[in-house]
Amino acid sequence: MSTTSEKHPQLNPVVSSARVSRLFDRVLGYDFFISYAHADAPGYAEQLNNQLLGLGFKAFLDKHEYVAGDDLNEATLRRVRASSKLVVIVGPNALNSHWVLQEVEAAIQAERPIIAIDLIGDLSNHEKHSRLAELLRDRIHIREPGGLEAAQADKQTLEAITRSFQATRREALRFRLALAAMLFFAVLAGYSYWQKNLADDRAEQYLAFCNRVVDMVNAGNKKIDSLRISEFGKLIADVTDTLAQMPDPDTDPDLRCIPAGVE
Repeated sequence: MSTTSEKHPQLNPVVSSARVSRLFDRVLGYDFFISYAHADAPGYAEQLNNQLLGLGFKAFLDKHEYVAGDDLNEATLRRVRASSKLVVIVGPNALNSHWVLQEVEAAIQAERPIIAIDLIGDLSNHEKHSRLAELLRDRIHIREPGGLEAAQADKQTLEAITRSFQATRREALRFRLALAAMLFFAVLAGYSYWQKNLADDRAEQYLAFCNRVVDMVNAGNKKIDSLRISEFGKLIADVTDTLAQMPDPDTDPDLRCIPAGVE
């Protein structure tokens, strides 16, 4: 017999937290998905994320959200779909980044608006040599005044990003209101249907009870009729007839009782 105790697998709290996070992603989503190449401007992306958070927006940044074991392809597509807009920080390395291109293609497939923050000065000059630049040609472009040296998003850059978001936010609000109204009427319709079925069930119960009472009355009448034609019933009928044929002492003088000695 082995004396070595078996080790049971334990849940990794990081993995469990990731599963819960993915569930909330599906329900709540993000305002912005920040796409960038780590070799370009990781500090800029970090600061942009903080600036958006400070303005009350919810942004996705892979530095904070991706965990070990994630399928990047599936996770990227899911989180892009869970975001209202995709913000692409375009630097030299992003132009040839497989992951940035994948995120942009996922946003296009999901029909999400895309905003390109141009750190290289003129993104259009790279369209012939970069699939990413080609895809971003007809998207919103914001040229960062500080370029690759910028430590954080310029005030005008932030205003352009948030201004472009207002229309999307209003559309999302209208969609949520419409969805809430649909859910309300669906619940109301379900409640009405339940009440109708309940009323129908009660009506059927009352009808069944009424039919039972009618059956009991009919059964009683049948018993009375059967009693009338029975031998006992005939005897009662004969006695009744005999009593009916007897003279009435009050009207027949011959049946008057006269005390003895009285003439």
